[in-house]
Amino acid sequence: MRFIALMAAAALLAVAGCGTSQTSPGSSDSVVVLAKVGSEEITNVTLRNELDMIPPYQRSSFETPEGQRTLLDHLIERDLLIQAAEDAGLENDSTVKAQVEQAMLQVEYARQRALITAYYENNVVNAVTVPDSAVRAYYDQHVTDIYFQPEQVRASMILTSDAAKMAEAKTALEGGAPFDSTAMSFSDHAATAPQGGDLGWISADSPIPYLGSQPDIAQALFAASTGDLVGPFTTDLGQVLLKVTERKEAGPRPFDEVRESIVNILRPAQVNDYYRNTVLPGLRDEYGVEVNEDAFLPGLDVPPDSLMKIAQGLMESSPDRAIRYFQLYLDRFPDDPKAYQAQFLIGFTYSEYLHDYDSARQAFRTMITRFPDSELTDDAQWMIDNMQTPLDSLVPADSAAAQQGGSH
Repeated sequence: MRFIALMAAAALLAVAGCGTSQTSPGSSDSVVVLAKVGSEEITNVTLRNELDMIPPYQRSSFETPEGQRTLLDHLIERDLLIQAAEDAGLENDSTVKAQVEQAMLQVEYARQRALITAYYENNVVNAVTVPDSAVRAYYDQHVTDIYFQPEQVRASMILTSDAAKMAEAKTALEGGAPFDSTAMSFSDHAATAPQGGDLGWISADSPIPYLGSQPDIAQALFAASTGDLVGPFTTDLGQVLLKVTERKEAGPRPFDEVRESIVNILRPAQVNDYYRNTVLPGLRDEYGVEVNEDAFLPGLDVPPDSLMKIAQGLMESSPDRAIRYFQLYLDRFPDDPKAYQAQFLIGFTYSEYLHDYDSARQAFRTMITRFPDSELTDDAQWMIDNMQTPLDSLVPADSAAAQQGGSH
């Protein structure tokens, strides 16, 4: 009797469930006022927006009518507390104001990040096309290493747990049965049997899929011709019979096959180069950038030797700043015993790193005039006379030949 009563109750619940509408207020297309808190209305649109902000893994419990009713209670509670806090004048509370200001900063940071990302994607990344010549040059450079493909065979396998079953499979193959259907019927290997025993491509120096390192089997596979049966062999997994289905001789992979991967390799460097050398300089010119370099000069407490080392360290990476620091050295320590070196290095930096030969000559002339008896005065004059002369023309032919002979 209890069983019959339970069945009847279950039937009644099922009928009741069929007659109950599961349409939730949040799913209505029209605006429906769900509650009022004073003069503030909470509508189905408000509820839907709140649902959208709930993480997907938590949202399902609030998408039913009962769940949305619970969510509505939360919104009512929130509005009650907000209105009470506003009426209490807490908008001017220092903690509230600080938290609001911090939140506004985060919003601004998010806006800036979104703008930068969009500009970089649209005006930098999308503006760069890797030239076909660069792709081809990279391919030609690596055709004997990265893109060299060793000899490969494609093979299919029948694996059986005993020799009798293998003999039966081999008899079927010798009778003209296709290898793939025979593998489906006889192979005990769950991973490959449904695919007709296909093992994919195998390289000469790679393990055989599922079988591991099998030198004897590999040697037989690569010695066989397309269509040949190889085996059977006895392995730890059982009896194995293979068929060579395709071959690829050793050689470079086709250019069209690897072209896209080369583009992906070259593209980041070209994007960065375009950004650093074209986009940024253009933006600096367009919007105007002025830097107060004096604010970043070494302090007055920096001794002359240290200032000289700083300037020398900047010659290659930032020659303009190096010249500025050498000049600062001369301004601060005009009577220092090494002042002539600073003046010489100004000319040398102009000449060798900036290729501004007019400024270099002027710097060397200043050095000769100011330090006529220094050990670098003759070198300064030599630089004035020869700085634009090709180096090989400055070395006598017999001297160059002697140096070359001495290098062997």
